[in-house]
Amino acid sequence: MILTFGSLVGCLGQTESTFVSADHYKTRKFDVAIFPSDYIELFSGPSFTPTRQDIERAELSLRKNLEQLNQPFVNQTPKTIIHKNLNKYKRQYFGSLGASGQRFLIINCFWVKKRDKTTQDWLKQRISVLDGGSYYWQVKFNLDTGELFDLNINGHG
Repeated sequence: MILTFGSLVGCLGQTESTFVSADHYKTRKFDVAIFPSDYIELFSGPSFTPTRQDIERAELSLRKNLEQLNQPFVNQTPKTIIHKNLNKYKRQYFGSLGASGQRFLIINCFWVKKRDKTTQDWLKQRISVLDGGSYYWQVKFNLDTGELFDLNINGHG
């Protein structure tokens, strides 16, 4: 089942925010959307706008540490092992502040498929999909410690 938060976010008052579109940051190694702190999301607690330098640190950690975190390949087929196909995923970055003031990046990842209308507004709203296996996954990165953690790969429905 595919859910986008367009209608739900509208109910929460997103239209009253100054948010128009995420910062599209694309390099040879990654293609990401950086969402500002004024994007209303369903994450609890205060938020912040990640910098491009924050994204570069997280992307480096993804390339170096995702394979180890990704054991034992939950909900993945040989074709869709996430750390082996990192370049096929677009990513959305959201900044979140922990109770003790630590800064976390919530990284929402999805496999780009041609003609997939589900992900065409990825710069304007968080992509949220139920099921879908390793085509959709999330992970967190602690900017203060450099730790990549809390990997969650969607299930199969």
